[in-house]
Order: sequence, then C-alpha cells, then structure tokens
Amino acid sequence: MTPRLVSLRIVLATILVVLSGAAGEANELYFDFNVNLNTPNASVFLFGNAGQSATVSNLAGFSQSIALGVDGFFNLPIPNTFQQSGTGVVNSGFKVVSPDPIAGYFVNRATATTDMAYLFNNSNLGTNYVVASQGAGFGEGSQVAIHAVQDGTNVTFTPTGGAPINVTLNAGQTYKFAGGVTNLTGSFVSANNPVAVFSGHECAQVPVGTTFCDTLLEQMIPTNKLSSTYELTASKGANLAVSHSDLVRVIATQDGTVVKVNGATVATLNAGQFHEFNLTAGTGAKVESSAPVLVAQYLTGGGGADTDPAMSVVPGQDSWLKSYKLSTPSGAQAFLVNYASIVIDQASIGSLQLDGVAVNPALFALIPGTTFLQGNIDLPLGLFTLTADTPFEVMLGGGSAADSYYTFGGATFAEGVSPPQPPNPGVPGIPEPSSLILLGLGLLGLGAWCLGRKTA
Repeated sequence: MTPRLVSLRIVLATILVVLSGAAGEANELYFDFNVNLNTPNASVFLFGNAGQSATVSNLAGFSQSIALGVDGFFNLPIPNTFQQSGTGVVNSGFKVVSPDPIAGYFVNRATATTDMAYLFNNSNLGTNYVVASQGAGFGEGSQVAIHAVQDGTNVTFTPTGGAPINVTLNAGQTYKFAGGVTNLTGSFVSANNPVAVFSGHECAQVPVGTTFCDTLLEQMIPTNKLSSTYELTASKGANLAVSHSDLVRVIATQDGTVVKVNGATVATLNAGQFHEFNLTAGTGAKVESSAPVLVAQYLTGGGGADTDPAMSVVPGQDSWLKSYKLSTPSGAQAFLVNYASIVIDQASIGSLQLDGVAVNPALFALIPGTTFLQGNIDLPLGLFTLTADTPFEVMLGGGSAADSYYTFGGATFAEGVSPPQPPNPGVPGIPEPSSLILLGLGLLGLGAWCLGRKTA
C-alpha cells in the first residue's frame, strides 16, 4: 500500500472513530430486580416512539419482544422469579435493546413498598461509582447490584466498613451484595469495563425508626459524571411526610472534600463519608463542594399518607437539560399522585411549559442566595414534555396510600428520549453535530493535503 493511501486511510478511520464515539449507543438499557419485602408486581416501563420495537432479555431464560403502543409506551411485567436475594453472582439481570433510542424505568412495585429507577443508556455507564443506600429497616436490608455489560469484567466492590471484594463477570451477569443492617452509603465500585450499578434497600425506614418502611431503588451515577454544584428542591412528598421534609445526603468521592450548604461550610469529608441534612417542605438548597460529590435525596416516612420512603440521585447543575420527554407510570402501575420537582433560573420561569402550556410561576419560590426558583407541579398519567429556554432540573415523584416513588427525570448523562443538550463552550462533553461535521471536513482537508504532498 502506498504511503498516501495509508495517510488517507488513517484520516478516514479517525473520522469514523470520532463520529461513532460521539453518537454512542443510545439503544440499550439495563436493570436488576432487587428483592422486595412484599410480593412484587414489578415491571419495566418503556417509552419512546409509537410502534418502536424492543427486546427485553436476560441470561436466565427470559426473552420477550415488544412494540410500544400508539401512546408511545409499554409496561412489561417482570416475573417475581427474577428477584435477586442474598450475596453472589446471578444471571438474572436484564437488558433492553431497541434499534432506536428508548427510555425506561424499572418499577419495583408492591403493596405499600415501591420505588422506581430511571435507566441509563449503555453509552453513559462508567467504571467507578460511589453508592447511596440506607441501613436498618427490614428484610435483607441494604442492597447493591453490579451488572456487567462486557465479558471479562473485573469488579472490585468495597462495602462501607468492609474489605474489598473482587469478582469477574461476563456480559449479563450481576454481582449482588446484601448488606443487612449496614448502611452501604459510601461504598465504592470499580471495574475495568463499564458496568451498571443499582443500589437500594429491601424495605428501609427513612429516617431510621420511622413507623413505615418502603423499598429503595436507584441507578447510580458514574463518578466521572458527578458535579460540584447542586440546586435542590423539596419534593411534594415532603408536604405529606410525618417530618414534613426530605433527607439529603452529600457523599464524597475524594479525601478532603469541603461541603457547603447555602454558602455555609458544613463538613470536610474523606472519600465515602457523607453529610446529611433535612430539606423542609416548600424550600430549596444549594450544595457546593471542592470536589465532585454524589447527592442523594430521600422521601421520608408518610405515616400512611400518599408518600413513603423512596430514594433518588440528583443531577448536578451542569448536567440539566432544556427539554424533557418523560412519562409517569400508568395503567396497572399508576399512582394517585404524580409530580415534578423543578429547579429553574428565575429569568426563565416564564418559558417553562408542560405539554406546551405555560406553568404557573406562583408555584415557585426563590432558593435563598441564588437566582434559581424551586417548586412542584402536578403531572398527567403517561407521556409528557417539559421545556424551557434554559437548562433546568426535573425530579419525578409520586405516591399512593403508604407508597411512593422518586427518581430524576434525565440529564446530559442520561438523556433517554429527551432532546440532547449541547455542551457549553469549554465544558467537556460530546461535540454537537455541527462541530462533528466541521471536524470531519477538517480531517478530510488534512487527508487531501497529505495526498497533495505525496503527489507533488
């Protein structure tokens, strides 16, 4: 092969690598079925385009092809035989594959003990995680599931207060860890290949000692996608909770992490340590840290009201979107109360719309010391859109009698089927399509220059 053809081949290969890396693989989701205290009626709730096809499968013999309905979603029941109890390697983790981008929640639903996890696409998985969980409660207690998506994945799980555990997994296998009464918050996961990490509790009391327990479940954010600035709003569930507040945990990923809440220094944490505080109903807070942290928000016990314990991770301020396409659980999984907890810049409140209709600004209040407003709005059953002129935060919650769910509504690292948010100048991220085109043209120009040099 002549040198000029080698040069051109290198240029073209570079273009393909850049384009394929930027596009990612937005059509695979993963989830694991953590054991629930009461008999579950669990399902994976998928949404996207009407008629869109998908396959849900695992290594334990489950495989089902579905097509989203004319309403753009499909609720697929998951048999209770796939609950993952105890500690060890299991083959019962699930994969969702679709030819087009797809979004989904895993809903671990049972009478008076439910939670829901927003599922990340495979291009946004990572190799390092810190975990949010809870201790005490009932059943097998705290739970962590580490799901491999590639063969030969070497995983190290370091539980809070325990020695590192090493395990090798192939694609589709899950290492499940049951921590009992130990609060696994601050545990670490590392792997040589990307993994999906889920954390929670069979039936947690939040706070410990409260009368009612509820299952907790959420997919963890990789540490390379965590932030150092967070804006928080109390959930609508906080209005119904016995304590009239949510619980917030700020979990450090590095030693010597200084944490501020509303401008005041509240803690200096080492890796795995956390600071917690209560977020009173109707209020918000700003969290800042000297290094990236994981922020988890918990609904607290409702004493029989239309809320109860649930857990969600919170997207950092630099990972919000301007447009969200989401869904509330409906059909057999519908809740009596469904809401979005929103944080938005004060200057953009007039542009906030739910399904094309302006949202009432009177529902929002200023987070002290910031330019951001926080508040809660009611949501319809099924698909909906939320849009604004600037990026904003969306948390999703709902409840029925002594039951609840809480999760986040998407982010730059978990877009689902929401329109992607182009990265800000100077902020690392995936280039915009126009930038990729310019890069491709530039590389092609470089190839032509190389050929010209060789023929001159």
